[in-house]
Amino acid sequence: MKPFKKNEQQKMKNYCKYLLLFCWLLPAALLAQQQQQDITGMWYGQLTLIDSETVNLPYEVAISEDKGKLVGYSRIVFHANGKDEAGVQDISVKWKGYQLIMEDEGFLDHNFTINPTRRVKKTVVVTLTTTGNEMILEGSWTTNKTRVYRAYKGVVLLKRKLDFKRSELFKSLDTLKLAEKLSFKDRLQTVTDVAVVTPPPVEKKPDPVVVPEPDPDLVIPAIERSTALLPEPRKKTLSSAKILPPSRQKKQQMDALAKSTMKPPVSKPVPAEPKPEPVVAVITPKPAPVPKPAPPRQEPVVAESRPKPEPKPEPVVVKPQPKPTPPPLAIVAPSITQGAAEIDKRVTRSDQSFYFESDSLLLTLYDNGEVDGDTVTVLMNGNVIFSKVGLTTKANSKTIYITSNMDSVKLVMYAESLGEIPPNTGLLIVNDGDKRYDVRFSADLKTNAAIMLRRKKNE
Repeated sequence: MKPFKKNEQQKMKNYCKYLLLFCWLLPAALLAQQQQQDITGMWYGQLTLIDSETVNLPYEVAISEDKGKLVGYSRIVFHANGKDEAGVQDISVKWKGYQLIMEDEGFLDHNFTINPTRRVKKTVVVTLTTTGNEMILEGSWTTNKTRVYRAYKGVVLLKRKLDFKRSELFKSLDTLKLAEKLSFKDRLQTVTDVAVVTPPPVEKKPDPVVVPEPDPDLVIPAIERSTALLPEPRKKTLSSAKILPPSRQKKQQMDALAKSTMKPPVSKPVPAEPKPEPVVAVITPKPAPVPKPAPPRQEPVVAESRPKPEPKPEPVVVKPQPKPTPPPLAIVAPSITQGAAEIDKRVTRSDQSFYFESDSLLLTLYDNGEVDGDTVTVLMNGNVIFSKVGLTTKANSKTIYITSNMDSVKLVMYAESLGEIPPNTGLLIVNDGDKRYDVRFSADLKTNAAIMLRRKKNE
């Protein structure tokens, strides 16, 4: 029995060795098989920003191969200032285990209102999934944190596009003369236009006429021109009527009538009645009736219906709605806390002015160049309305109300800091109803930038 137990233990050890070897080789084989798949092509989908609110951004990626290495381009679309703003970037693509990592290298072309900073880069980490004829890249994305910008994150979902030449990224690369570098530019597009063939109209055949079969007794053979004898007509046999026996009650009544000794009645002669004598009637003439006078004819009384006077509509008095009174302007004087503490020590330069018509203006501040940490305080007629605002790509907006006794408004931009790249440059957008004015200003620690707004008088 002992040799038998030793053989069983040896078999179990060999089985465990083979199982461990298989489990070690299987992931490596699957990884090699996944990385050998051809992922070059055009991918389209969206980036989803997960923050205080969810924002979906259209996103396209072109993955190409150059000398055995993966390279690529990306295109992202933002919706800002009432329009779509797109940018094309150069990206790096590489495998890391089961994950595909794509990192931004820099913008090649864009139509953004504000120049994007080079310090913020996006990293996309996805995994490949193949279902039938579809290939999907799904994962997450993040941006790095800088001194000015915080980090953002979200999810990404991309699907390989077969008719890639119709994509906006391919058109942009073609305009930049980069489409010739794509390794898949000559790949056949499997999506073809399917022609819809309409079948010819089917002629509707008329329903067959069903001729009822005649009664075999009524079939009359056709008369031929031959001298054949006509068949003799078939004799119809009269059916004999079947007489049913009388019912039992009827039979009893007949027997009782036969046994009765009732004799027929003898009719006695009726004596003739004497004829009455003729009576002579004397006719006296009746007096002629005296006609009664006809009653006087009464004429019908016609009641006149007078129309009721229609009530006159009361005039509707529309009271003019009072114009909304603007909130009183808070008086905030320059100070160390509110900003613009040394505004009197600097020279104020006013070289821009324009006219306005509305009673309220919407002011919006941006950084005019690269975001480098500029800080500015804005004063309106000596009162602080923007206190130590950092200029970024995010809009800083405020609505100012102008009373009827104010014919002009003076806006002064006071530089609190110059950021990394002096001087302090910014973009001030003034919305006057349907009109918009873009004012670019520049200030430093010795000079303030001023803008004059004058009310346009109606002629």
